Amino acid sequence: MKKANPTTLGLFVVLGLALGVVAVFVFSSRTLFHPMEESILYFDGSLKGLNPGAPVKFRGVTIGKVEHVLIRHNQATNDYAMPVIIAIDKKVAQSKSDDNLQIGSQERLDLLISHGFRARLDADSLVTGVLYVSLDMVRNAPPPAFHQIAPEYHEIPTLPSGVQRFLENLENVDLPGLSIKLNTLLARLDTSVSELDIPQINAGITNLLGAANNLVTTPDLTNAITAARRALERTQVLVDRIDNRVDPLADSLTNTLSDTRKALADLRLAIQNVSGLIGPQSSFGSDLSQALQQLSNASRAVADLAQFLESNPDALVTGRKRSKE
Repeated sequence: MKKANPTTLGLFVVLGLALGVVAVFVFSSRTLFHPMEESILYFDGSLKGLNPGAPVKFRGVTIGKVEHVLIRHNQATNDYAMPVIIAIDKKVAQSKSDDNLQIGSQERLDLLISHGFRARLDADSLVTGVLYVSLDMVRNAPPPAFHQIAPEYHEIPTLPSGVQRFLENLENVDLPGLSIKLNTLLARLDTSVSELDIPQINAGITNLLGAANNLVTTPDLTNAITAARRALERTQVLVDRIDNRVDPLADSLTNTLSDTRKALADLRLAIQNVSGLIGPQSSFGSDLSQALQQLSNASRAVADLAQFLESNPDALVTGRKRSKE
């Protein structure tokens, strides 16, 4: 039997060690040159569809991956939330932002959480049902809920996933029963359609359209529309005439009322003037009273003279007799 060559064995050993070192270097290079920050999340629902290695995205941008999907870890006995440990690539996250994200700082994380920083499960496709972790800033987010008993990881609060609830509800759908009901409905619909007298319905629709066409094209309808148009035109002319006549009449009535108002004002002034002339404080009233008194005396004297002449008609010839004395 031929002995092994020590030199060959040495080369194989050296080559194996070199491959091992290269493998270790390759597999650990990501960790050496891409430091990872681990955080823990607790989800209340099922984690079906979420596997280790699933991406972690911040508003759609991949910044890490899922490290572990656990059943329980560092939580109360009556806490049945499912823990998930994620790893965020600091270098990748920093390269996709122009400011210092300060990943790994609890103070920075608390500030982000106060502004609505939350995690939830999402799906790239509803067909496959494969989930990933989505990080986002949520407006009006509910108060954060924390599950760790001892502070082992940076904990990011979570929100219920709408996609996860949809997939769970989809599993509860009775697809066979729904298919049977749909087939029954289609059969009834087919029976109802087959019972319809399609030719008679078509004939009725044709007759209805013909009657409508005759009604539209009949001369009586055309004449009625023409007569209505003429009546409207005549009504418009009459309205215009009334409008033209009412305006001058209104102007004349306005002028008449104005003249009447001025005449009443003049009459009121005249009455005031007459009242001033014949009032008790007016001198004209006193003179007028004296003149009327003298006129009354004169008329009384004339009446006496007339009565005397009637009794002595010859007095105008003989004159007045002198008394003997």
